[in-house]
Amino acid sequence: MKFQHLRCFIHVAEKGSMRAASEHLGLSATAVSLALRELERHTGAPLFSRQPQGVLLTYAGRRLLAHARLILAQVERAEEEIEQIQGLTGGAVTIGVTPWVSQTILPCALGDFQRMRADVRLDVAEAIGTSHEGLRDGSLDFTIGLSAPKALSASFVSRDLFKCGLAIVARIGHPLERATSLHELDGQNWVMTMREDMHEQRHSNMLKRYGVKLAANQVHYARSTLVSIAMMEGSDMLTVCPWPLVESPLMRSRMIALPIQDELPEMTTSLLMRRGDTPSTAAQLMIECFVEAARACQQSAEPSIRRMMSSVEFVEQD
Repeated sequence: MKFQHLRCFIHVAEKGSMRAASEHLGLSATAVSLALRELERHTGAPLFSRQPQGVLLTYAGRRLLAHARLILAQVERAEEEIEQIQGLTGGAVTIGVTPWVSQTILPCALGDFQRMRADVRLDVAEAIGTSHEGLRDGSLDFTIGLSAPKALSASFVSRDLFKCGLAIVARIGHPLERATSLHELDGQNWVMTMREDMHEQRHSNMLKRYGVKLAANQVHYARSTLVSIAMMEGSDMLTVCPWPLVESPLMRSRMIALPIQDELPEMTTSLLMRRGDTPSTAAQLMIECFVEAARACQQSAEPSIRRMMSSVEFVEQD
């Protein structure tokens, strides 16, 4: 199984046709077709079904695609680190951060990192939810976000970093902005940035304990914090939000935390990496910058940063 064969396979799967893949790769359609035939011969299974409009992955093809992406991502990261060691290029660090971290610790951490490694290219994504697809497929070096549920945790190694409380949040002027119990919120619409599935139902389970039942048509999803804010501003939707984010400039003038008296659980934010991965020297430096920046943010000269970090508890390591 050759890397070039896997590269052709991935591009055909993503583009949906051999012609589009060959144009993207700068290869002839014949070369791409030959690579796929060799790959199917090696695996002993058909990877695509040919359709008039292009090609579709078979079940075996879908399974191979996940592994192929991971293999090539690992090879590319290994090549980048060797090039860094040889001084040929700075390489890249790709990370995911949960929204409250992006509003507090990230700016300081990135500033420190760039002063030491201005040669490294940065690629930062918003880390939402607990499935961590970017870690599983090898496209992220590490994530600072929610730990994976038990059903998926074997794929990752994690280290708890912070704990903070949760709040129920609505737009300023919401009809229920004075509600003091979760029970009063029964029947409301919610926007969640974390899609709940068979593995993870932490928000619905938390609300259910207080008599708040969520029908399917009452739960809506946003793929970013900015989108969730826009959805709440244009409606009476509610959300569950970590306290540091409630105190952020992004939300403070637009949203309000309801004065709920029921005890809400804490949220733990962790450092996660794919099990078996060895972080590059640049990625390891970025992790150290995050840890040091978190401490510095508690003493920040910026009042909004100190206010956000005041609700954060550091998890001491043994």
